Amino acid sequence: MAAKVVLVGAGCPKRSMGWYHAIQMLDTERQCCPSASLQYVVEPWYMSDAGSKSPGGDDFAAWKKELEDTKGIQFFLNTTDVPPPVSGDRRLAVISARTADNPPSCFKTV
Repeated sequence: MAAKVVLVGAGCPKRSMGWYHAIQMLDTERQCCPSASLQYVVEPWYMSDAGSKSPGGDDFAAWKKELEDTKGIQFFLNTTDVPPPVSGDRRLAVISARTADNPPSCFKTV
C-alpha cells in the first residue's frame, strides 16, 4: 500500500527540486517511488496573487492544470487547507521549499 504524499513547496516546473520530486513520484515507467502516491501539492508562492503573476507563474499554472486533469492531484495554497487523513491512511509530507521556509513549513504541516 502506497503512502499518500503531500508535497509542500513544488516550485517552478523544470527548475525546482520540489517539482522534480513530484516527477519522480509520478514516473510510472521507471517506478522511482513505487511506495509513494502523490495526492496533494501545497504551493504557497505560485498559488498566491503575487506568485501567479511572477516569472514561472504561467508554467506552474499549466502544470497544475495538467496534474489536476490527468492525475486528480489536488493543489492548495496552505497546508491547513489539505484534508485530514482518513483513519488508517499512511501519509507522508515531502517538504521542498527554500531553506529559510522549511522549518515553518514543517511545523505547519505537522
